[in-house]
Amino acid sequence: MTEAIYLASAIALSASVLFGLSNHVQHIALDHMDVRSGTIVNVATTTVLLWLATPFFLLPQSLSSPAIGWFALSGLIVPSLSMTFHTASVRLIGPGLTAGLASVSPVFAMVIAVIALGEVVTIRILLGTAIVVGSIASVALRSRSGRGSWPIWAIAVPLGAALVRGVSHNVTKIGLTELPSPLTAALVASTVSLTVLFVFQFASRLSMPQWSAGYGWFALCGVLNGLGLVGLNLALGLADVVVVAPLVATTPAFTLVLGWLFFRREVVQWSSIAAVAMIALGCLVIITR
Repeated sequence: MTEAIYLASAIALSASVLFGLSNHVQHIALDHMDVRSGTIVNVATTTVLLWLATPFFLLPQSLSSPAIGWFALSGLIVPSLSMTFHTASVRLIGPGLTAGLASVSPVFAMVIAVIALGEVVTIRILLGTAIVVGSIASVALRSRSGRGSWPIWAIAVPLGAALVRGVSHNVTKIGLTELPSPLTAALVASTVSLTVLFVFQFASRLSMPQWSAGYGWFALCGVLNGLGLVGLNLALGLADVVVVAPLVATTPAFTLVLGWLFFRREVVQWSSIAAVAMIALGCLVIITR
C-alpha cells in the first residue's frame, strides 16, 4: 500500500508539472485566439489523441461498465467547464495567480471525498487545509494590491474551476473503482466534454476564427493537458482523493518556477514564492496525515 501511495504521489506531481507548463502555453495562446475557440482546440486535441490510442488500451466490453457513466459525468464538468473557467482566469489575472487560487481545489475535493467516499479527515488534514487556504488568500490579496487592473470578482473564476475539479476528482475516483482504466476515463470524459463544447458552439451560431498561431499553441495545451489528465486519473486509481488532490495542487510552484526560468511573462516576488511554499507545506501536512 505504501509503495502504491509513493507511485501515485510521483505521478500526481508529474501531472502537476504538465499543468504548470500548460498554464504558460495558454497565456501565449491567448495572444492569438479567444477563450471559447481556444478551449475547443485544446479539448479537441486531447480527444483526438486519445481516440488514436484506443487500439492499445480500449476493451469493447468495458463500454458496458457502469463506470462509463461516472466518466461521462466527469466529462460534463471537466475539462470543458473547468478549462473554460481556467482559460478565462489566465486572461483576467495571469497564469501564476490563476494557479495559486486554483490550488483551493483540494479543499473542495476533500470535503466531497469525506461525504461521498467516506475518506478519513484527521487533525493534520484540517491543519494542512487551513495553511493552504490562508496562503491562497494572501496571494490573492497581495496580488490585487500590487495589480489593480483586474476586478475583485475575477477571483471567483479560478475558484469556480477549483470547485468543479474537486467534484471531478471524486466522480472519477468512483468510476475507477469500477473500471481501473485511466486512459478510458480520460477518453470518455474528453469526448463528452468536446461534445458539450460543440453543442454550445452550434447553439450560439459562432464560427471558429481564421487560422492563426493560436491553433498551434492551444493544440500544444491539449497535448500537455491530455498527458496530465491521464496521469491524474492513474494517481486517483492508486491512492485516495485526499492524497492526490493536494499533490496536484502544487501546480502553482511549478508555474512560478517555469515562468521564472523560461517564460518571464510575470514578475515573481519573494512574497509570492513564500506563499507558494506555504501552500506546498500545507499539502505536505495533509499528505502525512
